[in-house]
Amino acid sequence: MEVAILVPLIVFASIVLIIGTPFYFHHRNRRVIYDAIKTSVEKTGEADPKLIAAITHDAIGPNADLRRGILLASFGAALFIIGLLSDADIFGAPVWTLGLVLLLPGGAYIAFHFFIPREPTV
Repeated sequence: MEVAILVPLIVFASIVLIIGTPFYFHHRNRRVIYDAIKTSVEKTGEADPKLIAAITHDAIGPNADLRRGILLASFGAALFIIGLLSDADIFGAPVWTLGLVLLLPGGAYIAFHFFIPREPTV
């Protein structure tokens, strides 16, 4: 196999692995909880309320939007500044436009944190 074909294949395969791995482990964690509930029901005839709460309760903390927004906004600002200082293009568009693609959703997450209050999780 030629190197010219191997390099893009490795790059795209690594992107798929980076994106797919968290989904796999989240699914595996959910499957373990479902199996624990099933075993509990088979042995005792009723489900443990703590197990059901673990599966139905969203574990997103009250500051999740703020953290996600700060990360996206900082990456977007960095790409925006790099794009303004260089003449590089990505897919025919200047790099600063990619910075805006990350910066604007980051700002929206920060606004969500302040304008849409979330109940604290236990």
